[in-house]
Amino acid sequence: MQPIPAGNHIVVGVDGSETSLAAAEWAAAFASKLALPLHLVHSSPAPGPMPEIAMTPDELAERFRAYRSELLTATENAVRRWAPGIETASIADSEPPAVGLLKAARGAAMIVIGATGAGAVERWILGSTALRVVDRAQCPVAVWRGDPAQPSPGDRPIVVGCDGSPLSAGATELAFAWAQLFSVPVVPVRTWTDSAAVGDSVPTAIQVFGPTAMTVDWETIARAEAGVLSTIVAPYRDKFPGVTVEERSRRGSAVRELLRALDEGQMLIVGRKGGGRLRGALLGSTTQNLLHRARGPLVVYRGPDN
Repeated sequence: MQPIPAGNHIVVGVDGSETSLAAAEWAAAFASKLALPLHLVHSSPAPGPMPEIAMTPDELAERFRAYRSELLTATENAVRRWAPGIETASIADSEPPAVGLLKAARGAAMIVIGATGAGAVERWILGSTALRVVDRAQCPVAVWRGDPAQPSPGDRPIVVGCDGSPLSAGATELAFAWAQLFSVPVVPVRTWTDSAAVGDSVPTAIQVFGPTAMTVDWETIARAEAGVLSTIVAPYRDKFPGVTVEERSRRGSAVRELLRALDEGQMLIVGRKGGGRLRGALLGSTTQNLLHRARGPLVVYRGPDN
């Protein structure tokens, strides 16, 4: 099956942490299903002089090369146990982690990274490497977080944020394609707010009809908003007729409702916009909130034209 979006390999970051190893197993399951090679990438600058260690710079550099080789070999051996049929490649780079991962991901279908690295202090604080990769990647980025004892995709639904935008369309198609691939349901989630639902006519109505104009039939509005979601999802139901769908139209915070749905799902897929020169500072409040707070794998979709 051709991955959506197209790519010729999957990249996973390796840093020796338990989270990194779990992310590699999760990535191996996708590489196996998509029949794509899995590239294991460890990228970090060589350490500088260490006066407290009785080694010459050359000896220190050799020790560091040996460490990277052992780390990648151990991860590759584990991947072969989890998914014996997939093709693997190990890549060691001396660039900063985010730079090395992005370089290895040229032409990739997806990048997978653990939400916390080897030096992380707090489980809920996302590392700078993950943020930089999500911000700059030209393909979907999966930020893996979950139970390291059970990292592989299971039978729970795939959750996707749907708002009708072109980028959301790409994320939605990806969710349906992966739901079909793993034979699991998909849960499209769309939220709406009071002001958006009632519309701009309310102030004028108050002037004409008085306070009674604020009597709002929320049930009717909720049905109308649910209809909007059904319209958004309809083309994907037609394209992927074998996928079970549970639409969720909710009033309130997008972050809150997406996280609630993820509590019952196995991963969440959201789209994100590109940006200009301030892109790194403007990743988007919804995406940033989800990146920091999601309890399970979060896939941030960015299409080739975004």
